[in-house]
Amino acid sequence: MTKQNHLSTQFSKFTARSCMAGLALVISLGVHATPPTDYVSFTHKDWDLVCDNTLTCRAIGYSAEDIDPAATVLITREAGPSTPVINRVMLADYDGETASKAPGEPLLLIDNQSQGKLLEAYNGLWQMNDRQFNAFKQALRRDSKISFVDKVNEYIFSGAGSSAVLLKMDDVQGRGGTIGALMKKGSNSESGAKKPVPLPRIVKAVVRDKESRGLTQQETALIKPVLMKHIADFSECDGEQVAENWQIASLNEKQSLVMVPCWMGAYNSGGTYFVISNDMSSPPEMVTDSATSYDDGVIRFAMKGRGLGDCWSYEEWVWDGTHFVPSASRDTGRCRLISVGGAWDLPLLKTQVVTR
Repeated sequence: MTKQNHLSTQFSKFTARSCMAGLALVISLGVHATPPTDYVSFTHKDWDLVCDNTLTCRAIGYSAEDIDPAATVLITREAGPSTPVINRVMLADYDGETASKAPGEPLLLIDNQSQGKLLEAYNGLWQMNDRQFNAFKQALRRDSKISFVDKVNEYIFSGAGSSAVLLKMDDVQGRGGTIGALMKKGSNSESGAKKPVPLPRIVKAVVRDKESRGLTQQETALIKPVLMKHIADFSECDGEQVAENWQIASLNEKQSLVMVPCWMGAYNSGGTYFVISNDMSSPPEMVTDSATSYDDGVIRFAMKGRGLGDCWSYEEWVWDGTHFVPSASRDTGRCRLISVGGAWDLPLLKTQVVTR
């Protein structure tokens, strides 16, 4: 399997799994990395759950894969007792054609019975009021037909997998059997619900070079033979890509970041990034074998789930003066031709980055 296909497959199953697999690889090589605080991802049929490292949970439902046009619903809840449940609805308009026909406010239909118009949220998003959302949850439990209808289209929505995902969401946040549970309510108070986890704090260090440059002949002679051995031993980089232009950025008086092209697919590419000692007296540290850019002490990776660009995955690492530390990981949900750039912002890892 090519690097491109491997990443696309992992993306469709949520990048949390591939992120952790990549982290395990890094640790097994003895490379420094600060493991992200725990997060949870869970998928069942047409629904997904992502609970980030602060214990904010996001449940995402979709139309069945063969439905066109599709709809998606995002249910967000922060950790802690009595926190509100926020819902958002997005209706597919990948090419902007529906918007050009003035579709108006969509209706929520349950078993073909109108529950009224949705409320406008922002930026083309809609939301259900409390009465509609309660009816929506009941419809999920009964496996009723759920759809959204505007003046142009009907968007048939799927409840398949919702019970398992929402039960998992309650379990992760410690709400099972409480009056605030989404699925199986009980008589217990929510006082025992899990509290939000504080954001990990990363102190970002000042770097010498905000941008990278090509290696000099002297740097090439010193650095390339050592890194080539590491690439051969520990990565699956393509030889033609490795032969392309290497880049370097000075981090401080003793360390630099070296960027080596590693792989290229039909619509994604990635580089292997190493922190080295400037005199090569210490073993290099591989930060990642899939990065796309460096800027002012931050390494970034952005990946399309497929060429249509309707789903993306993102990761970041921040320089703390000694190592690059994982600072962000998120994706945009499933590839369902709902919106260019993806439907949602679904964090897996969030941190507070402050400048030294």
